[in-house]
Amino acid sequence: MIIIPAEDLVPGMVVAQSIIDANHRVLLTSGQVLTYKYIIRIQELGIPGVYIQEDLGIEEAPRLVSATTVCKATQTLKYSIDNYWRTNCLNVGCLRSQVDAIIGELVQNQGLVIGLTDLKSYDDYTYEHSVQVCIISLLIGITKGYNSIRLQEIGMGALLHDIGKTRVSPEIINKPGSLTVEERKIINRHTWEGFNIMRNSWQISLFSAHVALQHHERLDGSGYPRAIKGENIHEYAQIAAVADVYDALVSDRPYRSGYTNQEALAIINRQKGNLLSLDIVDILEAHVSLYPPGAMVELNTGDLAIVVVDNPEQPCSPKVRLLFDANGQVYCREIVDLAVYERIKVVRMLKTAEAGHEISRYFQLKSNQLAASRVI
Repeated sequence: MIIIPAEDLVPGMVVAQSIIDANHRVLLTSGQVLTYKYIIRIQELGIPGVYIQEDLGIEEAPRLVSATTVCKATQTLKYSIDNYWRTNCLNVGCLRSQVDAIIGELVQNQGLVIGLTDLKSYDDYTYEHSVQVCIISLLIGITKGYNSIRLQEIGMGALLHDIGKTRVSPEIINKPGSLTVEERKIINRHTWEGFNIMRNSWQISLFSAHVALQHHERLDGSGYPRAIKGENIHEYAQIAAVADVYDALVSDRPYRSGYTNQEALAIINRQKGNLLSLDIVDILEAHVSLYPPGAMVELNTGDLAIVVVDNPEQPCSPKVRLLFDANGQVYCREIVDLAVYERIKVVRMLKTAEAGHEISRYFQLKSNQLAASRVI
């Protein structure tokens, strides 16, 4: 399956993964054929994209954490936080069970890598982002050899790291331009608010609460809220900071397209050692696939291709299916192993919006060719 942005959907595409709205209701199930009516409704609801079935031979990469577990964790987090603001009581038990479920799957799948990032709903971005930060933080913690107690502590801290932000207006969080001084103050206060909420819950470790307080601190003292430096920043918070920055970079936002895995790692690598922990960034980088299956890439030949199988031994040389030549003409299902053809290199990985447009164009052209051949 492959992600197609909502604006590039065309009738006849087949849904590969059920479409769920902001209230976590199933709108369309897997296997449903899209019509104009369905597409318009998807766009009206602000659903950013849809997983579509394809016949390109893309190898379905196993996920670090199953889509079902991610969805359940997101639902539980949203419900728990919404309930907290109504009752002033945080259901820690439900949240712990979600962290345990994530840990269980990560321990089994820790040899896998982080592939393409799931599209996030703008309405639920904070919750979906928090679950991803939890997953990445736990993956790093497992790699560092954390025991079960420490994994629970960092998992809870990462899952709730932005709880203070859930009271901030979406208009501020999703603002495309620069924030005003007052808006910046409002955003920055979320670290203290999150810390106080977690500290006042006796079931949550103080170490977990410091993840909420310190995840925007930076090694050189340029962060907030206290501008502390180096080892004064708790290791849990240093891990969550790296996870937070990475997931924020690769996620599509209303004001920009998400960066590719390679672009995000390049940005983070420029910050390691002075802003972000060097060894934690290195651990993250070892777990990220540069060109995961389903990614669309441009080659030095001018061709556009889609990755069908990544290559852990030579991460810059995946196996790809050529889609368009340098003149924009459609290829006839040609697969090239870049590990064999050493002179052919990946120049760049296309961002979600651009890749979705090209994939949609490819499907339409292939459909037109098939229709023409039937007429003949």
